[in-house]
Parts: sequence; C-alpha cells; structure tokens
Amino acid sequence: MDSQFTLEDSLQLLANNYHKILRINLTDDSHTELKMYETEKNAKMGYSEKISVWLKQFALTGQVDAKDCDAYLKFTDIENIKSHFENSDERMRFRYRRKTNDEFKWVIMEIMKSSEYRSDYQIVILYIQDVHDAYVKELEHNKELEFYCNYDTMTGLANFYSYRSFCNSFALNLCEKPVGVMFGDLNRLKYVNDTEGHEAGNVYIRTFAEKLKKAFWDWNCYRVSGDEFIVVYSGDDEETFYTRAKAFDKLIKSDNIPTAAIGYSFGITDELGSVTKIAEQMMYEDKQQFYINFPQFKRAIAEANFKKEMDTLVKVLTDSYEALLLIDLELDEYRIMKKSETSISENEAERGVYSLRNMYFTRTYVASEFQKLREEVGSIENLKKRLLEEDHISCAYQLINGDWREAVFWRMESVAGEVSKVIYYSQDLDSGMSKRMEKRQEMTDEFRIIAGLRDEYSMIGVLDLETEQVHMKYIFSQELKAFKEIENISFADGNEIMKNVIVPEEREIFSQNTRLEKIIENLREKELLSYFHHMLRDDGGVACYQFNFCYAQNDRSKIVIAIKDISDIVEWAYGR
Repeated sequence: MDSQFTLEDSLQLLANNYHKILRINLTDDSHTELKMYETEKNAKMGYSEKISVWLKQFALTGQVDAKDCDAYLKFTDIENIKSHFENSDERMRFRYRRKTNDEFKWVIMEIMKSSEYRSDYQIVILYIQDVHDAYVKELEHNKELEFYCNYDTMTGLANFYSYRSFCNSFALNLCEKPVGVMFGDLNRLKYVNDTEGHEAGNVYIRTFAEKLKKAFWDWNCYRVSGDEFIVVYSGDDEETFYTRAKAFDKLIKSDNIPTAAIGYSFGITDELGSVTKIAEQMMYEDKQQFYINFPQFKRAIAEANFKKEMDTLVKVLTDSYEALLLIDLELDEYRIMKKSETSISENEAERGVYSLRNMYFTRTYVASEFQKLREEVGSIENLKKRLLEEDHISCAYQLINGDWREAVFWRMESVAGEVSKVIYYSQDLDSGMSKRMEKRQEMTDEFRIIAGLRDEYSMIGVLDLETEQVHMKYIFSQELKAFKEIENISFADGNEIMKNVIVPEEREIFSQNTRLEKIIENLREKELLSYFHHMLRDDGGVACYQFNFCYAQNDRSKIVIAIKDISDIVEWAYGR
C-alpha cells in the first residue's frame, strides 16, 4: 500500500481553507486552476491564459486596492517569482486588499515550490486565503497595544515611554537645536487622595491634564509619573515658548490653591535632558514657595507619613503587649493605639492629658513601693531627658494585685533637638517571660526599620540614578567628617573622598565594589548588597565598616546608601 502523501491529498486538505489554488508553470508562463470562483474567469477582471498577464491585469482592472497596487505588482511579477525560487526554497507570502463583492478585504497570497519543481520545469503552487476578519481584529489589537505602550490611559497624554523615545530621537540628531521644556508637578495630590478618595485624585489629575492639552494642544505633552508632567516645544521661536508657558503658569496660579508647581526653560542643545533639568529645578523652587504659602499641606504630608509608621508599628505588635499609646510630649497628650481589658479600662478616653493619666494610673494600679519609680520613669521631664540619649527606656514594677509588668517608652520623633513623640507599651511579666522577651526583640527590630536607620548607621545617603548625585541624609561617624558639611555630592566624587579614608591595601577592591554599574547589576539579583571595608581612625586605629546598598522603597530610580560601624561586632567575634 502506498502511504505517500501526494500533492492531490494536500490540495484536498487545503481546499476548504483557500478560495483560489493555482498550479503555475513558470517555465512556459501557464497555469492550471485547481480551485477558483467561476466569476474570476472573466477578461473584465484581467483573466488570461498567461499567468504573468493575469496577475498584472487583475490589479490594473481595479481588483486590488490602490494603496496595495504597487507592492502587489512587484510581488507578482513573474521574473521576481522565478528569481526567488531559483535561489531559495522558502515560500513567498504577501498580504493585500482585493475586491470581494464590491468591497476590499484583506487576503494572503502564498506561493510555494511544488514537489515537481526542477530548474528546467519550474512548477509552483499559488493559493489565496481570506484573512479579513482576523487581520482587522489583529490591527485593532495592535492599535490598542500601541496606545497602551505610548499613552497614559487616564489622561490620554503621551506617557514616560514616549517621552524617553522622544529624548532618544532628539539625541540621534547630533547637531544642537532650539527646544523649550515646561515641567509641572501636581500640588497636594496625596492630600486629595487621603482626604477625598482616589477617584477624587483621578479627577484632580485629569482636570490638570485637560488644561495642559488646551494650552499646549500642538506641542508634545507627557505624563511622566503619577503627578509629574512635561511639555516639549521643539520650535525655534523662544518668545512663543515663554509666552505660552508664562500664560499657563498664570492660569494655574489663578486658582485659590495652585494645582501644580511649574518650571520652564528654553535652550539650544543636542541633549534634551539639560534643558529639562533647569525646568525641573525651577519647578522645585516653585514647590517650595507653595509650601511657604500653604504650610498646612506640608504638615498634612508629614502627619500622613507618621500615621503610616504608626499603623505599621501596631501591626507588628503581638498580643503580648497589653497597651500601646502614642504620646505627644510637647502638647502633653496621648492617644490609645491598642488596648486590652487588663491594661486599659473600657471607659478610658481614647485621647487625654498624658501627665494626668500617668499619675492616675500609677497611684491607682501600681504597688506602693513601685509608685515613685513608675511615675518618675513615665514623666514628661524624664522622657524628654533620657530619650535624647537612648532610643528607649523601660522599667519593671508590680501591680497592687501582685502581677508584674514592664513599661517601655520608645523615642519616635524629635523636633529641633527635643523629643516630641513617644510610643509607650506595657506587657505582663509572668512564666512566659522568655517568650515575651523574644517577641520584644522582634518588635525592637521592626521598630528600627520603621523609625529609620539613623540610630544604627554612621552615614545614610540617597543616590539619584538619573543625576548620579547623592543627597546626604545623616552623618554621625568621626571617620566620615569629610562629608559633614556636604548636602549633595556626585557619586563619583563621594567615592574618591571615601577611598582616602579606606586602608591602603583595600582601596583598589573598594573602587571595584563601589562602581555604580556593578552595584546596579548586583541589585538585580539581591534586595540588599553589602561590602565590608576597614577605615583609618583619627587616633591611628582601624575601624571596620559595612557598606549597604538597596533600592528606595517603591522607587527604583534611587538607591539608599547606609554605612555602619561594625568594629564592636568584629572585635567580639574574635574575642578581643
């Protein structure tokens, strides 16, 4: 039995999917119709016994959409087909619009070698398939994808990807050219989200975007982040740019509360970023003026951040902690964050005067021999004094009913060198004390994360990857005194200063470890990157430091740099 799959079998299988199948002899310019509509065998539609004439006349009689006609004629040219198959076995494929029932619809023409093909007997198969519905759907899908890739769906403005593409294309033209940039950053968006809800925040964003489009309809307008917008004017009329930008700035500031901070700049450059940076700096200056004029919104942001810290702290506390209070030492107020029946009575107010509560609680519930200790430890005067030097203080005392309890006070916030806010919690000391102390250590670790790195690290800085500038947040160590008067420094310059205090034998490896490219590459695989190096002390000794790098939370454009003195740990480990 012959099991070979013949050409006829193949054609029978394909017949249902293709509305035209032709066997073409390129050698003698002839064809055989294996499947086609009878209506096509019509001279008015270009039909001819010669395949070269038929294919050409089919287009010239208006059966192919005018937009595809030139490409069709080139593809179906008989010499083009011959040349292709003389050099390749790959099938030829072309998509075009042909007339079907007086309507142009998408089809695919494919031409492939027949099993009969020889150099002196060039037989190919041509077949045409209707793909109109599927292709139209694909085009719509691609158009939708293109929109999502290039435009912000909320505002309809071009997005950050489009902005970066524009910057890249701008830079490809190496000659300098005039360009204007306006940078806008929304004011109080977070405040609107927190107080009125995110839908109100979305309306706030869209309203500003509509004003932007109306003012700069013929320019490139981009939403580059949640609250940042950039407008690019690529013309050469500096006066036109400044007139439009100033008018928009005046429009925004005409509101009772300006919607955004605005900055703008014009220059002749081959790199768009240089003009953008000037506009952005002007915007920051405008933002500072906004907070001077409307300080309540800056306080609102600070209070919102503080509340988040409080919420996080409450979550990490276990049931072992009987009470949790936030104490404002400046206002002499407290607020109950968490309570249980054994520690805080149900009828106690959620807020109140802290000094009165401290006195009432001590004299009502604490055993007489511990009352003086407990009241003094929890007094405002003692907390302000001791918590300047320590991050927390605690004391154990006995209640009137005989139970033992521990009170712990944590420094939570300082203002102008004075302790302003304190977290207080209490826990029973019973047979499960060891487990409770373990939990307390867990809470301590979490608290340090929440409160920040300032009490653990000798220096903290934030590296902006866009500018490669380091903003110094905190410097404590004497070995790092060269950085004490510096607020901002380039990452490269900071490394050079740092290298001078690294012991000589480690300076080369330090330079390798702290190359910015290497740090970024390693942070792709690790959440936290750590290196250990030794520094020269002022007294001639050597200190061991841990250098830590990690991305800022929810912002991969910034890297946190934290340096920690671990000399004590190293000395303890070696038993010195």
